[in-house]
Amino acid sequence: MRIRRARVGLSLLLSIVQGLVLVAGAAAVDVSLRFNDAEHKEIREALDVFQKQNPNIKIVLQRIAWGDAREQFLREAAVGQGPDIGHFGQVMIRSMGEAGAFLKLNDLVRTHGLLDVWKTDFLSTDLASQDDGTIHGIPWTVDTFAMVYNKDLLRQAGITKFPETWEDLKQASRQIKQRTGKTGWGFPAGSGSTNSIWFFCNFYWWSHGWALVDRAPDGKYVTSITVDQIAEAFDYYNTYFKEGHNDKALLAVTNWGAQELIEGMVQGNIAIISTPEFVLTQIEDAYKARYPGKPFPFASTIHPRDKNGSKTFIGGRQLAINANTKHPDEAFQVIKYLLRPEIFSKYYVGQWPAQKSLLSKIERPASHSGYAEQLKLARAWGPYSTGPVAIPIMWNATGRAAGAVFTGEKTSRVAAKELYDLIQVELTKAK
Repeated sequence: MRIRRARVGLSLLLSIVQGLVLVAGAAAVDVSLRFNDAEHKEIREALDVFQKQNPNIKIVLQRIAWGDAREQFLREAAVGQGPDIGHFGQVMIRSMGEAGAFLKLNDLVRTHGLLDVWKTDFLSTDLASQDDGTIHGIPWTVDTFAMVYNKDLLRQAGITKFPETWEDLKQASRQIKQRTGKTGWGFPAGSGSTNSIWFFCNFYWWSHGWALVDRAPDGKYVTSITVDQIAEAFDYYNTYFKEGHNDKALLAVTNWGAQELIEGMVQGNIAIISTPEFVLTQIEDAYKARYPGKPFPFASTIHPRDKNGSKTFIGGRQLAINANTKHPDEAFQVIKYLLRPEIFSKYYVGQWPAQKSLLSKIERPASHSGYAEQLKLARAWGPYSTGPVAIPIMWNATGRAAGAVFTGEKTSRVAAKELYDLIQVELTKAK
């Protein structure tokens, strides 16, 4: 009897030991995060902290260029592949979610205790969710463009105050070229799928009170811009190339954070650019490394204004979970960790958190003050995001139209008419 009991006890003990060994040796769940910005090293450091706190989750950090991010993810998601978590521009979420690429996050938002702050604290939730309330993305950061300029070059050109209107900016750009031989406002004007001229055209239109898509008092989506007004922006930007105070090499550049722009500012060959804040940080870091001890010549300020004031957009980044993920809860744990304030103060500097409660906790250098001022004047995408015309359609079409004007392929009015007609067709489809 004692032998039998001993055997039973030994068997039970062995089972417990084996169970503990299995638990101790259990492999961590792999969660992949694809990250597109330059701070991949810093984000990796932040994720390493998370892994120490959550040893059951191993995060595989992937990198991809912004120009490839959207289409690559859509291709992969369509065949059941792709990373668990994707990193996207805010304007990408609604259309990609409608295409079936993202997991519906409503239950996870509720389970992880974010539902209340989703309604009261998060910014840009209109871009993160569909009209029926389906949540497809988590707003991560908000940012906007500001004008970044080299104070020394403006001073050399005899400009004592940054220009306030669009015409004044053009004159200043012209004057900088004439008196210093440097590029005035160096804006990228390539017509690729991630073209920056889309943003600059909207800044011009919005400041005049015009928009490709607007919402009428009766709730219908309409176009509140004419063909001539569309053409006016194309002509405005084309003048910079025609007069030679923007380098024609920038006709081949699409990205507002391209190395050509960063190097141009660091070397003092470009006086003014328009770009998100983290690009200014990159410029200052490169300048400090190249010219140690030399004070920064850079400053930032708001964009030119017209009758509707200075208008840019509330942009930024969102995180979304692949519809094909096998680890939705673990993926959401990673996203929730990345919403912490220390991420923005220590690792992802240059980005503002997409939560009202955290904005006041982020400090920025004096040279970055223009971004805080511009954010106060920035507007939500509004009807652009909630309306029936997908932002990527307008984005690509605007880039193609402007590019055709800059290269002399089409007149500004012909290109503007084609863009206008495309918007009308898309609006009609929704009726």
